[in-house]
Amino acid sequence: MTKFIVIEGLDGSGKSTVTKLLAERFKEDNQPCITTFEPTKTPIGELIRQALTGKQTFENETMALLFAADRYQHLQEEIVPALVHSNVICDRYYYSNMAYQGLCERSLERVLAYNQTMLKPHITFFLDVSPTECLRRVIARGVDISIYESLPELELRYERYKMTINHMKNDSIISIGDDEMTAADIAEQMWAIVQS
Repeated sequence: MTKFIVIEGLDGSGKSTVTKLLAERFKEDNQPCITTFEPTKTPIGELIRQALTGKQTFENETMALLFAADRYQHLQEEIVPALVHSNVICDRYYYSNMAYQGLCERSLERVLAYNQTMLKPHITFFLDVSPTECLRRVIARGVDISIYESLPELELRYERYKMTINHMKNDSIISIGDDEMTAADIAEQMWAIVQS
């Protein structure tokens, strides 16, 4: 049976690198695997990216709805068809939506409602890297910084991720990693969990 695996974490936590390394482990084991990410490269995803870089401005509720719409399209066009024949690893999913747009109990409940019909992952890994270390990595990349990539924003989202993980106890969410672990070590731990 194919698996739908989600990798979550703050900007700079290493999601993209770990996603690539975990996909390589699947392929080394002769198991088909594709990687994908959110926001997507669809027109909705591109609109979200404009908002993330400050080129567009939307209310928090609008952002929550845009992310959910992008996700729905992503599931229908890419993830669900791929799962017929391949494992899928997704860099971000609805947990990000909750952590970034669920700013209070009421808004979190609305984000949950927008995502209630979305496909549930088999396993979700949360890369538990501190906001300070994530910001250091983001700055070191030397690329444009998003509206969420400041220490206060990262600290808030870290707190919201922790709340989301606590809120989603029925989902299989595993916190993994720390500031000192390499991406290769984290991917190895994930691989062991996926295969168990």
